[in-house]
Amino acid sequence: MNFKEKYLKEGPATYFIAEIGINHNGHMDLAKRMIDASKEARADAVKFQKRNFEALLLSGVEVEEPTGYLSKDENDFPSENRAFGTWSYPDSRLEFEDEQVLELWEYSESIGLDFIVSPWEEKSVDFLAENKAKVLKLASIDATNYQFCEYIASKMIPTIVSTGMTDYSQMSITKKIFDDAGCPMMFLHCTSAYPSPIEDKHLRCIPIMQNMFNIDIGFSGHAVGVEGTIGAVTLGANVVEKHVSLSRKMSGPDQAASLEFSEFETLVGMCEKIVSALGRSEKNFLPSELALHSILSKRIVAATDIAKGAKITKEMLTTVVTKKEGGLLPDQFYNILGSTAKSDLSKNKILELSDF
Repeated sequence: MNFKEKYLKEGPATYFIAEIGINHNGHMDLAKRMIDASKEARADAVKFQKRNFEALLLSGVEVEEPTGYLSKDENDFPSENRAFGTWSYPDSRLEFEDEQVLELWEYSESIGLDFIVSPWEEKSVDFLAENKAKVLKLASIDATNYQFCEYIASKMIPTIVSTGMTDYSQMSITKKIFDDAGCPMMFLHCTSAYPSPIEDKHLRCIPIMQNMFNIDIGFSGHAVGVEGTIGAVTLGANVVEKHVSLSRKMSGPDQAASLEFSEFETLVGMCEKIVSALGRSEKNFLPSELALHSILSKRIVAATDIAKGAKITKEMLTTVVTKKEGGLLPDQFYNILGSTAKSDLSKNKILELSDF
């Protein structure tokens, strides 16, 4: 379980992917502004999608004339309000040429962001492999496309696989494909609804997936709230992918299921605190607890006069707040019970280990 540490980012901090996806609406200037905003919002990576229509579609299938207004910027709002699933697919307006992808790739890395792409067919995989992609991201719809999984795994590029619309048995097959190829991989728990209802998060799957596959499990969220991500990080998700938008009011297929960048930055900060609060699995007396302990802690004292040589019974002891230094703490009760008094001990004496 070290995919994140080995291939993405060292240390306990969550790795955050700002999924720009197709929310750039096909505008390069918008894409670059979103990359800048992702950096300011403290993302570790930006993610885009890439499709080669010739390879994606059955030969002879004509690409539909795209419908639906695409906002030009965060102040350009449509008069229509289209529901998710009513947009044309694939939409040629949302695809960048190879040269444009490389330009965005170079720009992202120049400001310290990893550049991740979801390829939707083999030609896009080849393009990413030829340009030495750090990691690949496999969309949920292809997590059970085993032939495509084999092709991706053959490239030996560490791969992040989303798991919306899949079950454990299907994930096991996908995992075996990558294992057999010797290609590193991790899963993101995911619900493929845009936006996804809170009751469909099923975050309890995360620890089950961790135990079942013994690999890092992350979370890909498609909601406008933060509860799912916070719950996922609490359960051990160490890679988080969230769709981002300059404004949810913009028109575009995924805008309404995205976080605005101020919300994304707030989420990063909240998850940092969650990771810090998770801390270690050891349970110890902490330095921060010392102040309260010094005020409230009791000491063991003699409940009655105790003669030298007497065998200590519980009736001879009690615990009280003494307001004095020294003395045995209550957790020493069983250590002195049944021992022998070395000298006469008067009632209310604050007892020490040397008394026995």
